[in-house]
Order: sequence, then structure tokens, then C-alpha cells
Amino acid sequence: MSNNDRDEAARIRAQIKNLGEQSLSELDRWRWHKLRDDEAEARTHRRQAEPDAVSQLRAEMQRELGALREEMHALHEAALEAVGEALGDFSDKALSLTDKMVGEVRSMLTTEIARKHGELMGRIDAMLPDHRSRPRGFEISKISVRTDAHW
Repeated sequence: MSNNDRDEAARIRAQIKNLGEQSLSELDRWRWHKLRDDEAEARTHRRQAEPDAVSQLRAEMQRELGALREEMHALHEAALEAVGEALGDFSDKALSLTDKMVGEVRSMLTTEIARKHGELMGRIDAMLPDHRSRPRGFEISKISVRTDAHW
């Protein structure tokens, strides 16, 4: 619509508003009807174009959402893989540390058991009247046996 057409449409509207549609000449009445028909056609065209634009936007949004879902799925898979590797590394380290600690505890217990065994064997040897392991003239009294046995 050109500037002259806009000016003419504004003039006709002003005349209708002030004086009513009966004040229009035949030519102005024809222009007024043509203007109304053109505006109605433009509105119809805009309304028809709106659903197309909405449909296009909706389809674009669906594509973007699909791409976002795929990206999130890929990130989720990568995170799961990283967590699995970290857990595997941690469990390997924990297992090797546990094996090392078990070996140390076993060694300490074996040493302690051997020491206690030696002490007990010494006490048993001291309580038994075995003359081969004692010096001559050594006698175990009942009092000393009771005292030694009460450890």
C-alpha cells in the first residue's frame, strides 16, 4: 500500500467516523469497500500464515529437542563409562592395598604366634621333670608349679 493509498484510507475512515458512511460519495464508498475487503483478505492471509509459521517453529523445536536428547544420551553414556573406569581403578587399588595389608598382618601374626609358642614351650619345659633339658639338682616344687601355671 502506497502513501497515497494510506492517506486516502485515513481520510475515508475519518469521514466515516465523523459523518457516517452515508456521507461518502460513490467512489469513496467503492474505495471503502475495497479497503475493507483488502484488509479482510490480509487478515485471512495472516491467519493462514500463522499456523504455517507455528507449524514450522514446532517442527524446528522438535528437531532441536531430538538433537538435545541425543546429545544428553551421549553425555550420559560417556559419564557412565568414566564412572565405570574410575570404579574399576579404585577397586584394583583397594584390592592390592588389601592384599598388602593382609600379608603384613599375616607376617605379624606368624611372628607373634612363633614368639608365644616359644614362650609356652619354655614354660612347659620348666614345668616338666625332664632331666635332659635341666641342670643337675634342679627340682620343681608344687608351689612353683602352681605359681607358674597361673599366668
